Amino acid sequence: MPAAPQPDGSLHGFRRGANAATYHESRCAVSETVEFGGWPRPPRWVWILAGVAAVAVLAGVVVARHGPHHAASSSPPATSPVHGPHIAAAGSAARWPSVEGACRVPVYLPRIHLARNHVPVHVAVLVGGTALREVTPGGALSRPLPGLPGQGRVVTKLVSGPGADYAFVDPQCSGYLWVYRIVAGAAHRLGTAAFDLLGGPHHAWAVTYPRRTLLTPLNGGRTVTLKAGTDPVADTAAGLVVDYHPRTGGPGALELLDPTTGALVRRLARGSPLGAAAGVVLVSLPDCGASPANRMCTLESIGLTTGQPTATFKLPAGRVPVSDAVFSPSGTLAAFQLARAGQDPGFTAGSPSPPADVAVLHLDTGKVDMVPGLELPPGTGAGLAFDATGYWLLATVSEGDHGELLAWRQGMPGPALVASLPGPLMAAPPLLVAPSS
Repeated sequence: MPAAPQPDGSLHGFRRGANAATYHESRCAVSETVEFGGWPRPPRWVWILAGVAAVAVLAGVVVARHGPHHAASSSPPATSPVHGPHIAAAGSAARWPSVEGACRVPVYLPRIHLARNHVPVHVAVLVGGTALREVTPGGALSRPLPGLPGQGRVVTKLVSGPGADYAFVDPQCSGYLWVYRIVAGAAHRLGTAAFDLLGGPHHAWAVTYPRRTLLTPLNGGRTVTLKAGTDPVADTAAGLVVDYHPRTGGPGALELLDPTTGALVRRLARGSPLGAAAGVVLVSLPDCGASPANRMCTLESIGLTTGQPTATFKLPAGRVPVSDAVFSPSGTLAAFQLARAGQDPGFTAGSPSPPADVAVLHLDTGKVDMVPGLELPPGTGAGLAFDATGYWLLATVSEGDHGELLAWRQGMPGPALVASLPGPLMAAPPLLVAPSS
C-alpha cells in the first residue's frame, strides 16, 4: 500500500522494511513499483533508515558490549583503520556489539577511538533526534526548542531554506511524518504532506510522489510538477538537479531543471548521484555496481552550467559510496560513507554488507582521506556536515540509548567528542551547521 496523506497533513505507512544493503545497490536494484504503487523510489535518506531497522532485526537479540567502546581519554590515540579488540569465539567472529534503541530495535554500535585533541569548533549546530536542540560553539547542549509536542517525537531530517529551517518529525514508531518550520528558536507545525524535504538557496521544498513528483515550496510560491520517475537530488543556484528513471526500464539520467517551471535545462550524466553543490554534481559511474571481486568504483564531477565532466576520481579497490555526500562551503571537499572492501574479521552483524568508514574526497586533487578511529556498522549511517570554514568535519552517530556529535580535521588521529545527545535513537541524529533560523 502506498503511504497516503492524512487529514492532519502527515503521511502514514511511510516506513519501509526493505533491506538497503548499500546506498548504490538499493538505488539500482529496487523496483519503482514496490509498495509505492508505481511511484518513484522513496528519497535516498530513507534507505539508510530502512537499512538500520532491517540490519538490526537480523541481530535477533540485543547483545552485550564486547570490550571497550571508546578508548579512554588518557590512553594513546589510535591509528586508522581501527579494528579494536577481537573476541576469540572458537575461530568464528563475535556478534557486533549492540544496545536497544528507539522503537525497541537493536542498534549496532559504531566503533570509536576518540582523539585527545581539544576541539575549538566555533560554530552553532542544530541537531535532531529526540528533540530539536542547539549545540553552542563551546559544545553546550541547549534545552529542547519549543514547539514539538511532548515526548516520543523523533526528528529524522533537517534542511535549510531562506530565513528558516525545516524538520521532518516522526511520532516515534508510528510511521507518520510531520513537517515543521523552525524560526526564531521555535518549531511551528505546517499542514503540509511530504515524503521528503529538500533545502536550497531560493526555496525549501516539500516533495510528494503521487503519479508525478510534486515540489511544493514551503516558503511560498508555485508548486512544480515533474514527470513520473523523477527523484530530486539538490536545489542549487544553477537549478534543480534530479535523477530521472523512465518507466520503460531504460537507463536513468541526471538532469538540471528550471526550478520555476520544471523544464529541462540540460542533461548532465548517467550514473548515481551522491550530491550537488558549488556548481558541480558528484556522480558514481556504472562501474561502481560491478561484482565486488572486480569493483573499481569511479566518481565524476559534472559542471552544472556546462554539463561536462570537470574531474574523475578512482576510489580504492573494492570500495563504494554508501551514503549521500556533503560538501564544504568552498565546494573543494566532499564527505560520504565508503564501504570497506570486506567484513570486519572480528565481528559479524548477520548482514552481507561490510562496515563503512567516513571518507573525505579532495575534489581539486583527487586525494581521499579516511577519518581514523570511526568504523560504522553495516547498514548504519552517520550525519555529516562541514563547518563554515571547511576545516572541520562534524559527524553524528547513534549509540542506541544516546547519540554523539563528533568533530575531525585532517591530521587528527581520530574524532573528538563535541557533545553527547539524548536518546533513545535508531538512526544518527540529523544536523545543520549555522542554521538559517
